Amino acid sequence: MGNPSWDTDVLAPLVKTTFTINNIIPDSLLHKNPDNSLNIVYNTNLYSFSTLTVPDTTIDTVYFYPFQLIVDSCDLIIPLLTNEDHFNVRTVQLTTVTIHSGKMQLAVENKTRKILDIHYRIPSATLSGNPFDVIVSVPAKTGNNSGVLSTTFDLSGYRFDLTGKNGTKVNTLVTSISAKVNCSDFSKDTVFPFADNIKVSNSFIDMVPQYAKGYFGNTITNITDSTDFSLFRHIIGGTINLEDVNIGLNIENTIGADARMTIDDLSSVNSRTGSKVSLLNSVIGSPINITRSVDNNGIVSPSSYNVSLAPLNSNIKQFIENFPDKLSYKLQYEFNPLGNVSGNNDFIYYDKLLKTSLNMTIPLSLVANNLVMADTVGFTMNANTTNVNSGNLYLYFENGFPFNAQAQLYLMNSNSTIIDSLVSVPNTISASSLDINYVCIGKKETKLTIWVDENMLNKLRSAKKMYIKIKFNTANQPNYLKIYSFYEMKVKVVGDFNYSVRKNN
Repeated sequence: MGNPSWDTDVLAPLVKTTFTINNIIPDSLLHKNPDNSLNIVYNTNLYSFSTLTVPDTTIDTVYFYPFQLIVDSCDLIIPLLTNEDHFNVRTVQLTTVTIHSGKMQLAVENKTRKILDIHYRIPSATLSGNPFDVIVSVPAKTGNNSGVLSTTFDLSGYRFDLTGKNGTKVNTLVTSISAKVNCSDFSKDTVFPFADNIKVSNSFIDMVPQYAKGYFGNTITNITDSTDFSLFRHIIGGTINLEDVNIGLNIENTIGADARMTIDDLSSVNSRTGSKVSLLNSVIGSPINITRSVDNNGIVSPSSYNVSLAPLNSNIKQFIENFPDKLSYKLQYEFNPLGNVSGNNDFIYYDKLLKTSLNMTIPLSLVANNLVMADTVGFTMNANTTNVNSGNLYLYFENGFPFNAQAQLYLMNSNSTIIDSLVSVPNTISASSLDINYVCIGKKETKLTIWVDENMLNKLRSAKKMYIKIKFNTANQPNYLKIYSFYEMKVKVVGDFNYSVRKNN
């Protein structure tokens, strides 16, 4: 007589998860109202604009001795000379600049046969009230090769007065220099006029102002760009019809210069579908005049311009219902459109710019059509399934949303690659019942049964994850339904497997 055997059925829970509105919209973007209904609150910057840049500037000066002279150690070879040097900042007329970051490279070429001490000062550049003041030693000429020194100084925190010697100019730096023979160089030598000279180059590099004052010129800048829009990154399909959308377009000017801005285009772009919706509103294409901010000893009072974009004055609903992942725009900025009306009293601070932003409040009251949200959960066949003959997977849904739904389940390997699907549509997960105010009453239970053959069992054994995708349609259409913070859907997957059990003698 052979070994006895018999069949038995075993129920095994495999997956348990809960869907909430956070599977579609991050919790940080949701605002709960007193009645537990939800608003989306989302802010994004379009563009931040600074009017002032200081290009790298190199100032070269060659110093000649006017007549032949025999020099000894410690002799003065160039008496104190004061110069006015000019920054190349084009149409900008600066009177004062405080440096946030930047450096000066001082390079000296010595064509004399003496070691020289160069005393270099910038009286108009001060740090804590002390002018920039350095002494550097430059090697002597050797043969036909000039003596060369190059060194770099950090200018962070320095305040530059750019009004020149008499305080009446702009973009003008006062520098002074003197040179003498190094006292350790005891050899007497002859300095020849014009042939023996000293070339000094001071290069201002990567200069970023912490504060600047003057006249910033009449400038026009055109900008075509885009910014990421992450609000709907969890939505992978479907459409919605929102009951209301309110977006504030805000332009804040913390620069001490008048501005004129024109928004030539502002569009929502859905890269997944290729759909683009351009905003329609009177603000598009119309110049917006923005007054300058006011500086009260470092406390800046900005000026601002605000416009409300609502369904009654724009296509803002269609703009948002496009599920954009990018916002593209074409902007034009003009500064000082009326010229130098401030009398060289424009100002700018490093961290106070002109920025354009969108501030959104979207009540979650909507009609959803085939709106898809998804989640990936861990999965494993916990029990020993070697002797499984066949079985069913039971999918239990407790739906607390006002949505009818369809479910699709996919098996995934450890690399999150889908290897097969478990549920084929159509199937229906019933929406929760609604009260007279269209608020869900409890949860509606739905059970789906999936037959599992031997081939599918092998895939279940190798699967490491399960990808659950649920497609929603709001009940009671075409009525708008509010989404409340307590809405959720519980999903449970249970295996009902038939085992063959053999007993060894």
